[in-house]
Amino acid sequence: MNCTQVRDALMQAGPAAGGAASGSRPEVTAHLRRCASCHGFAARIDSVRHGLREHHAGIQPDAGFAGRLQQRLGDDTPEVLGRTALRLLPLSAAVLLLLLWVSARTSPVAETPASLAATEDAYISWVLTPDEGNS
Repeated sequence: MNCTQVRDALMQAGPAAGGAASGSRPEVTAHLRRCASCHGFAARIDSVRHGLREHHAGIQPDAGFAGRLQQRLGDDTPEVLGRTALRLLPLSAAVLLLLLWVSARTSPVAETPASLAATEDAYISWVLTPDEGNS
């Protein structure tokens, strides 16, 4: 296994795969013994996982937390979101109209056929005009 494969395996395998205890994958364990960079990577993963598990361990919200949260949100949460969306509707329409106006002004579609025809005519007349030095 190369370093990329080992690091992917360490990231996907979860807490049991980190560090020297790479679990059920002997090829990962063998690579970690040989490669100092991957061994350090595995150690950092273990450290981060341990820190995340221990950071808020044992902290539980009190029994009234869910009730207080529900009371603060209230029953009118969908209506508040609906009113906010309605307030943004005119702004969205104005932005859309502005973008359409800018794209219509800068669109070269109206000029393309005339400019192509003029270029083609100029090229044909240049080709058909005899050289003055060779006549």
